[in-house]
Amino acid sequence: MAVLSTLVTSLPSLSNIVLYAFLSLVVYIVFDIVNQLFGPKDAKQPPVVFSWIPFMGNAVEFGINPIQFLQNCQKKYGDVFTFRMVGKKVTVLLGADGNQFVFNSKQNLSSAAEAYNDMTKYVFGREVVYDAPHSVFLEQKRFIKAGLNTECFRQHVPMIVDEVTDFFKDFKKPTGTFDAYHTFGSLIICTASRCLMGKEIRAGLDGNVAQLYYDLDQGFQPINFIFSNLPLPSYRRRDEACKKMAELYSSIIQRRKAENDNTNADLLQALMESTYKDGTPVPDKHIAGMMIAVLFGGQHTSATTTAWTLLELAARPDLIRALREEQIEKLGSLKTDLTFENLKELTLLENCVRETLRLHPPIFQMMRKVIAEKVTFEKTGHEIPKGNFLCAVPGVTQVDETYFKDPLKYNPMRWIDLDDPVHTMEAGDDADVDYGFGAVGISSKNPFLPFGAGRHRCIGETFGYLQIKTIIATMIRMFDIELEGKAVPKPDYTSMVVVPEKPANIKYTWRE
Repeated sequence: MAVLSTLVTSLPSLSNIVLYAFLSLVVYIVFDIVNQLFGPKDAKQPPVVFSWIPFMGNAVEFGINPIQFLQNCQKKYGDVFTFRMVGKKVTVLLGADGNQFVFNSKQNLSSAAEAYNDMTKYVFGREVVYDAPHSVFLEQKRFIKAGLNTECFRQHVPMIVDEVTDFFKDFKKPTGTFDAYHTFGSLIICTASRCLMGKEIRAGLDGNVAQLYYDLDQGFQPINFIFSNLPLPSYRRRDEACKKMAELYSSIIQRRKAENDNTNADLLQALMESTYKDGTPVPDKHIAGMMIAVLFGGQHTSATTTAWTLLELAARPDLIRALREEQIEKLGSLKTDLTFENLKELTLLENCVRETLRLHPPIFQMMRKVIAEKVTFEKTGHEIPKGNFLCAVPGVTQVDETYFKDPLKYNPMRWIDLDDPVHTMEAGDDADVDYGFGAVGISSKNPFLPFGAGRHRCIGETFGYLQIKTIIATMIRMFDIELEGKAVPKPDYTSMVVVPEKPANIKYTWRE
């Protein structure tokens, strides 16, 4: 007992432990600050943004308003700089040249898969998208793009019109308000499911499918990018939902095959009929993963773009009138059926969507992780070491007055008048490069890249425009709209896509 008593009394008190821990933390912070200010620096590497807190770095400033943070850094450091965020080093490359460098970086130098797969593989499933070898991933993109073809688009337009009409039947009052992002999030789940996911998924949205999607969505948040797998309920529900979605798609595929149900104009059918280059049919689990990836790649981005477009239009009654006049002039009347062909004639409508994507890109940054010992940005000579994340930021470049006049003004006419500096720039020669899923279609040196560029450019752009234009063209026939508040809401950067801050309400009045 005497020995035990001696051991106990010799142990430091709890208060001393806390004090030692606190002092150690203070010393660590001071050492980090001194090292940043006076430590050795590699002149070949980009300047590093100062931060007060080790490990966290600039995460708080970036998280509150990343665009403002990056613009402030640009003024101080130029177009190329590195900041620290939760143990990661992110090298930002702004401007048209920065876009080109990041988006056209070779596969043996930097990798999108290394940047994102730790998060996406738990939501999409294994062996698809970034969890597949790069050559297989490009084949999978080819399958998806083949399923997004003109003949399918022709069938999609009346489907979307039907979904919009049915959705707003629940708006019984002659006038009222709705939350823009929440409303279009719900609507676009319906339109995307009807057009792409298959009639079976659309029919299940009122039941378990919606819950599975919600559970997956909760596993696709900013925290999942930082911590990909934690022992938390939301992570467990994410994993279970991924498994159940794969089982659901497998059962749908087997039923379609058994019943010879092969006339469906949806992406699911296109994937079922696809084969890899070696002749192997696409496995059910790959189809399920690709379908989940397509839904996640398009639903949030289309919902937020539609919401922002309607909010901007609600603040501009002159544009609403002009859009109706355009339909009357180009289509003959506001009662003419919308089609894939006549939607192309609505150029003002397209430019309204394009201007929304410029001012409110749903994905404001794209990343790659350096896997070579270093990569060199030739324009400045900066060397970026292995392990750093390369970051292109269309959300900053697209509101840079170097490329756009009055960049913070919502002005769809800029895409018609062509007075902005961006229209006189010399673009790169990489727009016609084919990585295996068709020509990219736009140079990576373009300052306007809401869908990215290069080998990882989004292949859903045409469907995205088609879906949003059809929704808006239908809605302005049905409603008069105006903002409930005094101004278009500010952006909320706390989710994976940039949504409007609440309240983001639109006042509607049914038209005669």
